[in-house]
Amino acid sequence: MIEFRQRKNLEQDLMPEALKYLKSKGIDYSIITPDKADEVSRQNSKALVLMHFKLNTSGYYEIQVKDKECYRYNRKFLGDYCGLRITDVNEKERTITAEADHKGLVLSVIEVIALKLLTLNTTLAIVGKK
Repeated sequence: MIEFRQRKNLEQDLMPEALKYLKSKGIDYSIITPDKADEVSRQNSKALVLMHFKLNTSGYYEIQVKDKECYRYNRKFLGDYCGLRITDVNEKERTITAEADHKGLVLSVIEVIALKLLTLNTTLAIVGKK
């Protein structure tokens, strides 16, 4: 019988790396607590909250965003325009979860979201520790 070695696939929080990346690009963002995420995402239709950025147990880089009404255009933006795989859409929680094979792609998507929000006179809110 052949036994294969188990691969270590632990979830890894990559949010500090995303913050460092945005800071290196000179992009403004605000850090909020998880309990404020719901309030901030409901402000208006332009508001987006980055809930997490992590390496999931399958080995893919995953982000989760929260918006006001789980708008279809945000799903289309992440899936069709940015090339991420939409893995979950939770209408009740108003979250969209997407993943990609490459970390650079996901970091670029986070950058594009932040820049898009800056053009709309709002900043990207990121759930994290202050």
